[in-house]
This record gives sequence, structure tokens and C-alpha cells, in this order.
Amino acid sequence: MKEQIQQLISTGQTEEALQLLVKSAPDAILLQARYNQGKKQYNMGLIEFGEWSRIQAQVNYAALELAGSAKVTTSTAQTETSLSSSNSNSTSKKVFISYNHADRESADQIFDYLQKEGITAIIDVENMAIGDKIKDFILEQIKGDNAVLSLVSKNSLRSGWVGLESNLALYSQLLTNKKFIPVMIDGEVFNDEFYFDVIEEIETKTADLDKKIERARQLKVSYNQFETQRNRLVEQKNNLSKIIENFQNVLIADISNGNFQKGMGKVIKAIKG
Repeated sequence: MKEQIQQLISTGQTEEALQLLVKSAPDAILLQARYNQGKKQYNMGLIEFGEWSRIQAQVNYAALELAGSAKVTTSTAQTETSLSSSNSNSTSKKVFISYNHADRESADQIFDYLQKEGITAIIDVENMAIGDKIKDFILEQIKGDNAVLSLVSKNSLRSGWVGLESNLALYSQLLTNKKFIPVMIDGEVFNDEFYFDVIEEIETKTADLDKKIERARQLKVSYNQFETQRNRLVEQKNNLSKIIENFQNVLIADISNGNFQKGMGKVIKAIKG
């Protein structure tokens, strides 16, 4: 049951997961009601996307907990056995490399190293088609790969999108037991002053967007693009501390300052292990 629920949630099929869960865990009907209410409020414009995302995440985590304690039916057990057998037959390793484009040189170095080790590496700029939505592409890669390798640096921590990639990777790890492998190319994640510098940068950018939004209002024209950027910055500001804490509380492979070979050796063991 749990693996089936995990698979549905990891592919964005929360409603289907809840419908399945209700059959064996009656308490799930409360989660189903909460999800439906949140979806209705978002569609009506009563809540922002960030709030809707938080509701989905909370419902998904709660659904996983219920799935872990729910009674497994015969048909469900057969499905899980089939899924397990299918997964065990696959021996190839695939890794999605998450990075900020300012760190492309390091990403390429890691890409080449993984390829030489016989590991298929996916790097966004090489695999995204023109017009692809970044979030959808990241989700698709996380679903299909054995591991997500996230480059941690001053550049990636400043990037809202790489922060999103890291959060999705951590989320995916919890849902589907995929490996999330952070690789440090500098030590800024452990620098408290760096955190405050980024927050101040976000405040400056937010203030600039506020001016643009006000100007657009005065001209009575749309300011959707500025509001989207502003919402993203607010999300980044609110999540930055948690992102940094997540990285500080896990073992990070250090490839900075001449530690590339040693650090990547640990990465290979983690992927193949």
C-alpha cells in the first residue's frame, strides 16, 4: 500500500492516492476533504500558489503516514510485489544534476566523472526543450532517476529555482526513497553572514519590484510578471533558512579546494550503494 501511495503522490496524483487510501484507512477522508477544500480555494483565487503548495505537501506527508499503518489488501500486496520486482530488474543508474548556471564548470566536471563511471547523468541545459517549464522538467527528472545530485554553492543558494530543485529533491526522497546527494563546491552554506547577505539582497529586489508594481497600477496595466517574481522572492526568503538547515543537517560530499577526487568517490559509493 505505502509504495503504491508513494508512486501516485510522486507523480502528482494526490487525488488518486487519497481515493485508494480511503478504502483501507477511513481517517483519510479528512485529508481528502482538506485537499479538496484547498484546491477549491486556489481555483477561486482565495489563496496563493505557495499556500496551495503547502497544503498539498502537508496532505501528502499525512497520507504517507496513514499508508504506513493502513491494512494491506491482497490486491495491493500483489501490486507492490510487482513494482518491487520491476524495480529490482533495473540495474542502470541515472542521476539528475541540479545546479545554478553560474556553476556550470563544476557541473560539467561532475557530469564527465559520472559518465566515466558508467552512470547516466542528466543535466538540465542539455535535456530541456525550448518552451519546457522548469518545474515540470525537474519533477519529471526526479520521478525517473535513481538519484538527484544537488550542487550546493553561494550561487545555488541565491537561486530561487535551485532552492526549488533542492526542496523537490528532498521531498522526492521522502516519498520514493530516491537518493538525494548534496555536493558542496564552496563553504557558504556554513557561513552565517552569507545567509544575512542573501536576505538583504532579496529585500532589495522585493522593494524594486514593489515600485514596478505600483507604477503598473498607476498606468492601469497588468503587473502579473512582477507579482510572480515577487511571490517567488517571498517564497525564497521564507524557505532559505530551512534549505540551509537541511543541507547543514545531512552529510555533504565536499569537492571544494582540491577535494574533488575524494568527494566524488563518496558520491559514487552513495549512488551505487
